[in-house]
Amino acid sequence: MDKVTLKASLVIGIIGVILISVIYFRPVSIERNYSAYIYAENSEFQKPTEIKLVGELKKKLSLNYVFTGSIEVDGIKQQVILKRICAKNNIFKSRGYSAFIETKNSKTGKYEVIGTFDTSKDFNEIIIRHGKVDSKYNGKFNICGPSSTREEAKTIVANMGKDK
Repeated sequence: MDKVTLKASLVIGIIGVILISVIYFRPVSIERNYSAYIYAENSEFQKPTEIKLVGELKKKLSLNYVFTGSIEVDGIKQQVILKRICAKNNIFKSRGYSAFIETKNSKTGKYEVIGTFDTSKDFNEIIIRHGKVDSKYNGKFNICGPSSTREEAKTIVANMGKDK
C-alpha cells in the first residue's frame, strides 16, 4: 500500500468510527402511555389507571445507560432518573432500569425516598410503588402496566422479579 491509500483508509476509518459513535450515543426520546392497574397484596382495593412516561435515554460508553424524565400516574407527576441494571455476571446484558423516587423535604432540605420505579429493558413493562398513591388510597400499592386486571399486574411483578 502506498502512503496516499493508507492515509485515505485511515481518514475513512476515523470518519466511520465518529459516525457510528454519533449515531449510537445520540439520546433516544421515549414517550409512552400504559394502561395500568393499581392493586394491593393485602387488600381488595383495585383500580385501573394510566401511566405516562416521558423522557430521554442516554447511552454511555461505560454501558451505564441513564433515563431522565418524568412519570405521571393517577394524577401524580414525578421527575425520575432511572439507571440501567445489568444481568448477574454479564455487564453486557440488561435486566431493565430501576430508581428510587425521591422528593425534597421542605423543612430539612434533605431528599427522602417515597417510592420505587422499575421498567423492563425495552420499557414495555413498568412497576411503580409510590408513597403519594399509598397515602391517597390508604395502603401499600403496586402500579403495573400494561395491565387491565389484577392477574395481569401480578404476572408483570412476577416476570420482572425473576431476573433478580
